[in-house]
Amino acid sequence: DWSYPIISRAGAEVSSFDVQVEEVVAMHDMVLAWEDPIGTIERMASPDVKIISLTITEFGYRVPLTKGDFSLIERCLNCQLRDEDEPLHPESKNPTTFGLICAAAAVRFANGTRPFTIMSCDNLPHNGEVCKRRMTSAAEELGCAGLCAASLDEFVVWLQTQVKYPSTMVDRITPATSWEDIATLPSQLGFEDAWPVMCEPYKHWVIEDNFVDNERPAWEATGAVVVADVIPHELMKVRLLNVTHSAMCYAGILAGCTHVHEAVTHQKIRALLTQIQINEIAPTLLKHGAMIDSPILLNGMETYAGTVLARFENVAVKDQLDRIAADGSEKFRVQGRDVVVEGLTQGLKMRGFAMYVASWAWFLQREVSEGNEVRDAGGAAVTACFQNGGAGGGGVFGMEEVFG
Repeated sequence: DWSYPIISRAGAEVSSFDVQVEEVVAMHDMVLAWEDPIGTIERMASPDVKIISLTITEFGYRVPLTKGDFSLIERCLNCQLRDEDEPLHPESKNPTTFGLICAAAAVRFANGTRPFTIMSCDNLPHNGEVCKRRMTSAAEELGCAGLCAASLDEFVVWLQTQVKYPSTMVDRITPATSWEDIATLPSQLGFEDAWPVMCEPYKHWVIEDNFVDNERPAWEATGAVVVADVIPHELMKVRLLNVTHSAMCYAGILAGCTHVHEAVTHQKIRALLTQIQINEIAPTLLKHGAMIDSPILLNGMETYAGTVLARFENVAVKDQLDRIAADGSEKFRVQGRDVVVEGLTQGLKMRGFAMYVASWAWFLQREVSEGNEVRDAGGAAVTACFQNGGAGGGGVFGMEEVFG
């Protein structure tokens, strides 16, 4: 029936958890792109679709287009998506995210249909701008790939000027659902579900009001905040929550912790997090040009930082540190590196961040020495220095892709 429950939990003891259940009935259908790429493109290209939203993690924006993507987009620009005389390119059966979206946009462009809005909900600073750059660069790659559609240049301009890319800031800790969560639903809540979404009670969603023809749901009526500029909210959240999350997870794992609530209540790790939040991140926010017109946010910064740590203490969430440890190189590159650069420019010593990077390096070294797979999109590169014949821990800082 496409419905599923969102189960928010809070508390320090299992026997006294505060549990709220919300049934989500917004989904009406599902199409898997690798099963039906053409059908997926046609659905997104329908004039009835006003908004394409995506949540694909930081690395997803850097996945290069394939020959199959180029073939799909060219067919769409030439109004030949279902050309029975021309079989699909073999790689078209497994398209990338931006290959699909670009192809759907090409259908609408070729048909003279109004564009859709592409709304990124990922933990990326300026995610709308990042999404726009990825879409336009994807289209520009088409020329490099030798596509011959006559309207290619006009399509690139259309993507730049007609499609809208609102930025968003989404804040709700949502750990991976465990088999224990599924198995205990009947006894704890009296119902069964194959895959409930488990999360914390806190939720905050900020959306830039930037949509094609102003067509969007009235999200503000359900608690979202719709603003002209998301960046101040985004900076507060990404730096004080996401960066702190990453700094905590490696130190926590090395200290023998499994869950976030264990790490955040560890005396030495708590002191590290306070150092990072208040003495290193906060000064960069106070001096950041995007925060100048947001005195309310700045005045509430220490309160927000404290709220973040209090949320981490929520035993009921059972968020695992190894989940947060995944894709550490990309998270630091996208979320943490600018903070370090800005802090050093201000003359701060950034010792908390030094501990963050050092604990990440020790974590990588331990995983390699124990023969564990490092879950990182740049895995081979980030672990190379710890392999036999590698440069050792000092080699970590030679990764220009991560540290610049």
